[in-house]
Amino acid sequence: MLTRPLCILTLILLPGFVHAQAAGPDTPEAGSIEEIARATTEPRFLSPWVAYLPASSTVVSPRAFLHRIPGAPGELVDSTTAYAYSRALAASSPRVRLFTIGRSEEGRDIVLLAIADEAGIQQLDRLKAATGALADPRKTDPAAAERIVATGRPIYYFNAALHSDETGSTEAVLELAYRLAVSDQPMIRNIRENLIVLINPVSNPDGRDKQVEWFYRFLKGKTDLAQLPRQAPPYWSKYAFVDINRDAHQQVHETTKAVYRMFYDWHPTVVHDLHESVALLLTWNGTGPVNEHVDPLSYSERLELSFHEVQTLGGLGMPGVWTWNFGDDFAHLFLDSIALNHNSIGRGYETFGNGTAETLEQTAPPDATTLEWYRPSPPPAGKFRWSARDNLNYNETAALAALDRASQESKTLLRNFYLKGLHSWQAGVTQAPYAFLIPDDQGDPTRVSQLVARLLSLGIEVQRAAGGFTVKEGAFPAGTYVVRLDQPYRNYAVDLLTAQHFAKDAGEPYDDVSWELPAHYHLDAVATADPQVRAAKLTALTEAPHALGQVAGTGTAYVLKDTGQEGLLEARYRLALFKVSVAEHSFNMSGAEYPAGSWILAAQSGLANAVRDTAAQLGLNFEAVSSVPDVSSHTAPVPRLGVWVPWADTDTIGWLRYSLDQRHIPYTYVRDEDIRAGKLRDRYDVLLYGHVDLELAEQIQGIPKAWGPMPFKKTRTTPSLGAPAESDDITGGISWNGLAELQRFVDTGGLLITLGSGSMLPLEGGIVRGVRRESGGVPRSTQGGGAAAAAAANDAVTRTPGAHLRVSFVRPDHPIAYGYAAHTYVFRQNFPLYAVPRRWLRMAYCTTCLDGPVDPSGVVLEWGARDGMPFVVSGQAWGEDNLIGRPAILDLPEGAGHVVAFNFNPLHRDLNRGDQRMLWNAIINWHAILANPATRGPSK
Repeated sequence: MLTRPLCILTLILLPGFVHAQAAGPDTPEAGSIEEIARATTEPRFLSPWVAYLPASSTVVSPRAFLHRIPGAPGELVDSTTAYAYSRALAASSPRVRLFTIGRSEEGRDIVLLAIADEAGIQQLDRLKAATGALADPRKTDPAAAERIVATGRPIYYFNAALHSDETGSTEAVLELAYRLAVSDQPMIRNIRENLIVLINPVSNPDGRDKQVEWFYRFLKGKTDLAQLPRQAPPYWSKYAFVDINRDAHQQVHETTKAVYRMFYDWHPTVVHDLHESVALLLTWNGTGPVNEHVDPLSYSERLELSFHEVQTLGGLGMPGVWTWNFGDDFAHLFLDSIALNHNSIGRGYETFGNGTAETLEQTAPPDATTLEWYRPSPPPAGKFRWSARDNLNYNETAALAALDRASQESKTLLRNFYLKGLHSWQAGVTQAPYAFLIPDDQGDPTRVSQLVARLLSLGIEVQRAAGGFTVKEGAFPAGTYVVRLDQPYRNYAVDLLTAQHFAKDAGEPYDDVSWELPAHYHLDAVATADPQVRAAKLTALTEAPHALGQVAGTGTAYVLKDTGQEGLLEARYRLALFKVSVAEHSFNMSGAEYPAGSWILAAQSGLANAVRDTAAQLGLNFEAVSSVPDVSSHTAPVPRLGVWVPWADTDTIGWLRYSLDQRHIPYTYVRDEDIRAGKLRDRYDVLLYGHVDLELAEQIQGIPKAWGPMPFKKTRTTPSLGAPAESDDITGGISWNGLAELQRFVDTGGLLITLGSGSMLPLEGGIVRGVRRESGGVPRSTQGGGAAAAAAANDAVTRTPGAHLRVSFVRPDHPIAYGYAAHTYVFRQNFPLYAVPRRWLRMAYCTTCLDGPVDPSGVVLEWGARDGMPFVVSGQAWGEDNLIGRPAILDLPEGAGHVVAFNFNPLHRDLNRGDQRMLWNAIINWHAILANPATRGPSK
């Protein structure tokens, strides 16, 4: 390990140096030493590197621009101010350039600062081209790579303010940008001369502005942690909250798209994401198991950087800096994973943010204050004061240590970047599998196209067969998609297209343990061990494919064969003006077999044009016929759909809303107060309540009323609040009155559909009776925070923390089963376990008062494979014997209505698209589900 320069070592050994002397050769900006010292709660929380702001006669400092130091108590900058300073810095310094890399959902810019010495800024295009050339070893041989390394530079990217209530990183990186631009410290000159530093100061500007306005409205001046109201607004971005950092495989959010855009343009050596949740600074490294598809060089580089930070900040006398014991290293689905999945280094910090700009009295968790090999200088035990400036001091000092190390090892980092791409490519050349084959004809060509489009968006090269070809695994027709693995991102392609196996003895996972895309899409991707696949005539795809449907035959009526197409819900709304019937049994027409679930459209005025347009847009194949088939069927009128989003948790239902919006499904956004207001059946036929990370009481009572009134609406002082929905008071939940209104909605003929932990509400809240919750809880990770809240899920005998598991239809004739085989699989997280319903549950402790008979009539889908297949398709399950045979989907009549309760979430982060059709079936066939007479015994 290289040591710091002697001048810095002197500062470490002589902490009594005054900071003005430590600043040399910089001249401190007048007043900056004193202001920083006042804002820092204890000297040990400050390093000499950030104890002053260097003065400049030409470059505007953040202190001059903001009229305060960054990290000053009680103040936060919004995105407008952060960008204004970024532009002022770029305008006043020849060492800084500013770029716009995207726009948020609400139309705000997402900007990027590039910082280097003057020569580096002048040669940005050449240096970007250099990393681009190193990224593809097929075009750059080792000798050429060495020449590029000799004159190239690593590119180090910082990402700030992804999670909006983690408020400190924006001002930390703004100060860092200024310091890098103007300081004459030898360490910083070396950074400028050997690196390109990229800084995204506000990666989620919509959330930043909401959070800043929330702070000034509800938190400003409040310093008693125990008495603080809710510290975050109910929304950050349009769809996601914390899950904006679970989007690396999907690219749903504009923030993620912007970072991908940056990555493909710059090919940074490091992507470094800044977060807040751990005392006092944790530099990311997981305990394992590690993902075998990430090059070992990336893991070792990340460990080296992390231990350098631990060593350096410890040497500077800053306690509480540690690494390793945080999460696993298995699922790389986070924003920094964009780098790890593409042969770069993905890393991050967790600092001890307050969630507010005010100074608070804090206490580090007991398990974070022990002396460990990975934590040689623990955080303080007991109470201590912690400020926004303390947080900034740690962030910026550690970032400087990382940049210093990267500048010292710049050539090694560049060389390793090239080697990782070379290793990945060569693995695809020399070892099986040599390719993945994705047949086009898998029942739903649109879903196949969507899978291919997702691979392309992730940098995976895909080709298409111009003619048929044969390999060891069989014959494949023209049109087959081929992912040849002799490409730089081969390892990522294998990771995405093969099943995951998380070891049972590996401890608690941090997040999902399966992300296999073919399983998520319910498609086959055939791995071939035949190198002759390279001889097939293939055409490289340069844009995402689009499946084109057609209308065949003649006649004025139409039939649509149900082959599992995910697009049927959107098709039904596109054809909302027309009557559609759904076959309840299979039928034969002109020699073709049509399964139950197939559509029948009798002749109607204007239907022909609508069907042709729907077929073309959604990749559906209709058949024109002269007369409709003689088969039992039910009508499928378009429902009035409401989506209830509780103010207490908008995150996971945001993905639900995204899925509906992408399919142009009209729905009404239903707030807690709308539930309380009642008359729900007058407005909705179907009420959809998605998965929420809330226990039952919180689903009913919501955000504590003691914090109210708590408006979330656009005003002169809060122009960013009130989107995508507004309220005069977000506290109080639906209350018991709202629960009664939901009961009334079902009793009077409504269909209530609940997903994941949202199913607690009807099953445990009393809307339907006879279903006992036997174990489990909401699917939190203890390592991600909230250990006590996660205990019910993580201490349970049965755990399925994001895995693909076998299921079987108990009622294969039920409309929810349309388009599926009798035995299939779905994606499940750690949800509660429910027993098979009974006619009634015990009402007292006496012989004749105990549980009534088992009544399985409401079970549509159960956990487990009745055909003998292994329970786990991808991922892992613990205590699976306790899950197999239990309900996965219940359809329970109540009064004139029904409750359909999913024990999984078919809309998980826009990933498990093959599961979605079950939910779409329930919505499309709502009328038929309600028409099914109650078969259960008395439940009330």
